[in-house]
Amino acid sequence: MSQRKIKMKFMENKSSRLVTFSKRKSGLFKKAMELSILCGVEVVVLLFSVGGKAYSFGHPSIEAVTKKFIHQGEGSQMSHGESSNDDDNIVKLSQQLQDLKDQIQVEKDKKKDLDKALSKYEFINGKLPIDNLSLEELVEFKASLLSLKDNLAVKENEMEVASSLILLNDEICEQLTRLPYQKFEGGR
Repeated sequence: MSQRKIKMKFMENKSSRLVTFSKRKSGLFKKAMELSILCGVEVVVLLFSVGGKAYSFGHPSIEAVTKKFIHQGEGSQMSHGESSNDDDNIVKLSQQLQDLKDQIQVEKDKKKDLDKALSKYEFINGKLPIDNLSLEELVEFKASLLSLKDNLAVKENEMEVASSLILLNDEICEQLTRLPYQKFEGGR
């Protein structure tokens, strides 16, 4: 299956935009690493997300390349042979660092969702006052309570029906035991 060409325009959907940023950022860093290894050049890539979060990649290291850029022509150049010994380690560590940053962001998002669920639970149980909620939060909270009420009503109805069926079954069994025993003789 071939990849389809994506039209280059601003993505309106925030979720899609974040996924695309994450994937393309990794691809950009990978291409920078490949360029450095294939051509023996030193590379620095700096990205700032819409939220202002900084992402960076440097080969052989961000510090070495930025120092060289700042002090151009002052003899601070390293030969490719000196830096190639650590190239693999630097690339691996840079990738590990980026993976950890991505993992931290995922965990922060999970924590945010759990905190939101916990606060809803605490509101329902009366542990937190609702005085500090905005109108939007109150409307959302009310909708959650109505949904919970509906779910409880359905469950209560199911349990009442099951209880009625059990009582009916017991009553039928009791009536059957009171019937006189009749021997059935089936024959030809």
